[in-house]
Amino acid sequence: MRTSLIYRLLLFCFSLIVFSDTAPAQRTDQPARIIVDQSGSVHPWSHLEVNNDPDNFQFAIVTDRTGGHRPGIFMDAIEKLNLLQPEFVVSVGDLIEGYTRDEEEIHRQWDEFQGFIGQLQMPFFYVPGNHDYINEVMASIWEEKFGPSYYHFVYRDVLFLCLNSEEATKGPGMGSIEKPQFEYIRKVLEENRQVKWTFFFMHQPLWIHDNAGYWKDIEHLLLDREYTVFASHHHHYVKYTRNNSKYFMLATTGGTSQLRGPNFGEFDHVVWVTMTQEGPVIANLLLEGIWHENVVTEELNQMMAASRISIEPVFEETSFKEGDFKIKITNDANYPMWTILRFGTSRHLNPQIVEYQELVPPNSVEQVEVNLSLRKNVRLRDIEPIPLYAWFIYQYEDGREIKLDDRYALAPVKKEMFDRTEREVILDGKLDEWPGLPFRGNYKSVITDDIAEYRGDYDAHYEFNVMYDDQYLYMGMAVWDDELVQQQDGSFWTQDAVLINLDARPSHASANGRGNNRFKDYLYLNFTPSTSRRNPPVIYQEERLPEGIRLVTSKSVQGFDMELAIPINYIHHMGGENWKNIRLNVSYSDVDKNASRTGIWWYPEWSSKNNFIGSGMLFKTLSE
Repeated sequence: MRTSLIYRLLLFCFSLIVFSDTAPAQRTDQPARIIVDQSGSVHPWSHLEVNNDPDNFQFAIVTDRTGGHRPGIFMDAIEKLNLLQPEFVVSVGDLIEGYTRDEEEIHRQWDEFQGFIGQLQMPFFYVPGNHDYINEVMASIWEEKFGPSYYHFVYRDVLFLCLNSEEATKGPGMGSIEKPQFEYIRKVLEENRQVKWTFFFMHQPLWIHDNAGYWKDIEHLLLDREYTVFASHHHHYVKYTRNNSKYFMLATTGGTSQLRGPNFGEFDHVVWVTMTQEGPVIANLLLEGIWHENVVTEELNQMMAASRISIEPVFEETSFKEGDFKIKITNDANYPMWTILRFGTSRHLNPQIVEYQELVPPNSVEQVEVNLSLRKNVRLRDIEPIPLYAWFIYQYEDGREIKLDDRYALAPVKKEMFDRTEREVILDGKLDEWPGLPFRGNYKSVITDDIAEYRGDYDAHYEFNVMYDDQYLYMGMAVWDDELVQQQDGSFWTQDAVLINLDARPSHASANGRGNNRFKDYLYLNFTPSTSRRNPPVIYQEERLPEGIRLVTSKSVQGFDMELAIPINYIHHMGGENWKNIRLNVSYSDVDKNASRTGIWWYPEWSSKNNFIGSGMLFKTLSE
């Protein structure tokens, strides 16, 4: 008795251990849920009802590959289906070119196609098109390779009927369902009355044909059934509604097409079907919009951002007649770069050559020298730059042809000078110690934004100068403004403000600057003048400016004056100890009380299409 009791106790304890080990396991038939701390009254999510109904599923449809196939498109679709990972893929025919009785050729074409399908990571269901099943020889080979030309399967309570619209082998526009296939379909529908949805797949859209055999009889069998029909053949997409059901004629997955776009229903695509409790949700995924994770790698990002053209500007002190511009073409990529350069037109400049083409090998540099001459006498500062258009084409490793284009502008640049000062510059916002302000931004300069509201120099203009000594690079500026709009805590966009861009890199780099990498490649100083003696100027992102910069403004009768000191150490850091030049641009944003805002630029904004190589370059008059 005691032995029996002990045995039963041991058996009970063992069962506790077994069930306690297995108890925490989550039931696999229950949808997964998000586990997150939901304490508090508000949360950074909309809701936690995850869209993961276990009865939902996804499959894809590919459409016509042939009928004048374009090489590579269908294989591209296979690769992208592997990215999308549907549960299976169904076709709607025209998989090979066919239209032959040559058995060897038919087998060769099927072997090629099955090579594509061999790379698909999920099941593929074949449906014949007229190119696959146009005569008795091709029909026999189909049976040899794939068995029946029409069949069905059921998945998750959904019926899939894959039909043969070509069984009469009459060709385009003559597709039909013959009696044996009709009897088969009727039997399948009868045996699967309780499925929640039915899909039909066939090649020719029989509902638009006058004589389609038993198709209308099939539609009569479907009156009390929820279903969707997919076909193709005509190489353009159309959605139809019949019998309160949706019928789709699909476009192409590599077949011949004008590819005029969605408005014409002409595109390469796969169809993505999500089966839900309410019915199928259908999305057309254009192949060109599906990309693998390497769409842009770090290498490609660097290649796209690279500087490919560097132009050595021509500087003149007084006048210009003609000069040679040296253009350096750099290919830092590991791929050949086809380069095309073409000059536009200018009222004043005439290029010696109009177009240049060259294949630049990987990781190499090419140079071309172009002579520009003056068409007619015009002041140096008034010469209209000539545009240079550039196209660059790479053949990337994944087969993509990467095309880039750019625009440059060339013109001789007046060689502006600035002096070393032997006098101490006292930064008080007053310009008493400045020998003059020779550089001007006014109605003759570059006017942007609300141009119609700008009334010339009376409205606003400015003058400035630049000097340097062993400690600082200085800038003095006087601004004339008939309506000085200031807001101590306001936005830079709603009040008067000054922008100073100063690029202290060597001339080959600064001359080609396009306004990229502000603060890093060049000093970007945007400020509003002080509103009173107690309130200093407000500087945009002051913490990103070089350490030791000093800026003072003071009100004047005409507007305000400014003095700026930039540590010479910053100039040495950017341009070297033996620096010779800086590139400068200045803009004044004139905001008036009517809320208009006008930009007055000394030279075109560096990031604008009107920027030209070397504009705003200043050279030291004395060597150190």
